[in-house]
Amino acid sequence: MRLIKQRLKNLDGRAKLKEIKKVLDEMPKYNTGPYGEIRKWVRDQATKTKTKSEIKHQDWLGVKKQGDRQLVLVGKPSVGKSSLIQKLSGVQTKIASYEFTTLEPIPAAIKINGATFQIVDLPGLIKGATEDVGGGKRLIGIVKQTDGILLMSDLSKPIDELDELIGELNKSEINKPTIIIGNKIDLEKARKGLQILKKKFPKLKVIGISTITEEGFEELKKEIWNLSGLIRIFPNNENEPMILDKSSTVKDFAEKVHKDLIKKFRHAIVSGTSTKFDNQQVGISHILEDMDKIELVLER
Repeated sequence: MRLIKQRLKNLDGRAKLKEIKKVLDEMPKYNTGPYGEIRKWVRDQATKTKTKSEIKHQDWLGVKKQGDRQLVLVGKPSVGKSSLIQKLSGVQTKIASYEFTTLEPIPAAIKINGATFQIVDLPGLIKGATEDVGGGKRLIGIVKQTDGILLMSDLSKPIDELDELIGELNKSEINKPTIIIGNKIDLEKARKGLQILKKKFPKLKVIGISTITEEGFEELKKEIWNLSGLIRIFPNNENEPMILDKSSTVKDFAEKVHKDLIKKFRHAIVSGTSTKFDNQQVGISHILEDMDKIELVLER
């Protein structure tokens, strides 16, 4: 036991699990008596090590998805990500003019058209992220799990910085809905830089903003909504919409209100772009569209 403890001392994670496996392979295969007790202790160490590793991994990575959509704000260090998050959400984050102010993922929530968007401010991705430079593999892992990317650049700096960032995402084969945000549009010559970005990335939506003057914020919110693939459905006599995915049906709406409504469903009365006329009677498989109004008619 003393020798085994010495071998496991100062080891953690995969290294410790690897050494534990060696120890178990080398030991006599008794499951009772002194050797049985030692084997049980060693197995317990393996379980504790795995649990600890999972918790540590989740603490670093685990930005639990909340709201209707989760987006990540990705950019090189010091492009203004923290300032944008603070202005959009009111969350107070550390802001400074030097690089690497954000050292861990910071989630914040904003409301757009009644939907809740969780935006995660990631630490600055740098060249070599796919090789884990600057903890890049962990950050890229978050990007892979999200619903969309807000790719932020500094219009006062050379465009090749954005090229490096997109290169790292491409290496990781990440293909998510993306908006490019050019910050510092209020600075001299920045609008020229914005036009360069638009020409270079014609297939992506490119928006110029200023975290100082808040220019471009409303356009950004509009494009975030368009990117989301969400629709607003208004229940009868309600001012607040219910948020659903595009192509949702009357059944999806009813189940979101309460799963038992389907059992008593007769028909629905819908007004909006999904119908030929207002107050049209439709069935449970009718596909709803953004801004539709709906009333469910149930069996008594």
